[in-house]
Amino acid sequence: MRYCTRCVYPETSAIKMTFDEEGVCSGCRVAEEKEKINWDERKERLRQILEKYRSKDGKNYDCIVPVSGGKDSTFQTYLIKEVFGMNPLLVTFNHEFNTRKGIRNLANLVEKAGVDHIRFTPNPKLIRKLARLSMRKMGDMCWHCHSGIFTYPVQIAVKFKIPLIIWGEHGWSDLAGMYSHNDLVEMTQRCRREWGLRGFEASDMVDNEEGISMEDLKPFTYPTDKEIESVGVRGIYISNYINWNAKKQTEKMIELYDFETAEQERTYNCYENVECFHCGGSHDYLKWLKFGYGRATDHASQDIRLGRMTREQGIDMVEKYDGKRPSDLDIILRYLGMDEEEFVACVDNMRDPRAWGKNDKNEWYLKDPVGNHRNDPGVEDVRLPVKERNDFILTSKWKEDKHVLM
Repeated sequence: MRYCTRCVYPETSAIKMTFDEEGVCSGCRVAEEKEKINWDERKERLRQILEKYRSKDGKNYDCIVPVSGGKDSTFQTYLIKEVFGMNPLLVTFNHEFNTRKGIRNLANLVEKAGVDHIRFTPNPKLIRKLARLSMRKMGDMCWHCHSGIFTYPVQIAVKFKIPLIIWGEHGWSDLAGMYSHNDLVEMTQRCRREWGLRGFEASDMVDNEEGISMEDLKPFTYPTDKEIESVGVRGIYISNYINWNAKKQTEKMIELYDFETAEQERTYNCYENVECFHCGGSHDYLKWLKFGYGRATDHASQDIRLGRMTREQGIDMVEKYDGKRPSDLDIILRYLGMDEEEFVACVDNMRDPRAWGKNDKNEWYLKDPVGNHRNDPGVEDVRLPVKERNDFILTSKWKEDKHVLM
């Protein structure tokens, strides 16, 4: 199997990826653009966009910032409120897989930023049904999370007539180089459907066996084109306008907003997925079962590109973390009413044959793990220097909850 000669991404990347004549992946090449972009000019372009949408009479919010209690949306709020002086409405879709730290971080964000916040919690019985159905349909119990996160803020934008929605990082470009930073891509219904929802709209989730009707799926139904156009809804990605650096941004939020971090089972990065019980665990485990890589591959590849670790150190991290069985799997199995064999069987026909094979005992195995590619030809030719340490701040445990848990 082919792996990038610079980072540790395999050709089985869940986001389509290309390799050039030197064996370097499109994600690494797009990351190189950051060194050439005039970020002061980009920041000024962002300021001009924000001024265009600032409420003229102060009677409405200037923009919407979707927030989860995670590191990125905390930074987005800080940037929009404190740096640019906007009056945002924070909007949260409650996916119901919350950690206590995530709930505290969200409550703390609202208090520290001093802004209004809307949080929607859908019917928990419906969410359980959707999680079970989406697991069987697409090998992922989190369709409701992605659909809600990318739909509910747009519904609120239409309802309150707030045209501008501020999204954070365009992750598909950052990880795999789907687009150039110069494309200045924006969030659209097509982007939401094809990548956020894996091609499944609310209408595809109507199911007689689970008892899910179209009426039940209102929270996941995107506004019509007419509704979008009547308000002029526009979604921009902050990562197109500032030199996005999640690690440094998180450390700023630890300092200013008391953001809490947490150890993760399946990666070394304690800043990621603090707010979600399953995202870095069972959800990411499913990616490994399908494509042969997991969250440590994502994080190591980003850190190699940013000059924080060598490719060899990245491979060590992948070997240590990617194949771990997450402890939260037992919780999600009880939640879905499945046993582990049934859970894994949901993705068996989705396994990429480039990554997975079966042995004489009919057991799945990784055909060609990244550890086999430490000394691939061309690695030295495209190696990046390590420029900074890759330490993470693990915050101390709170002795008591400072906020009413939402």
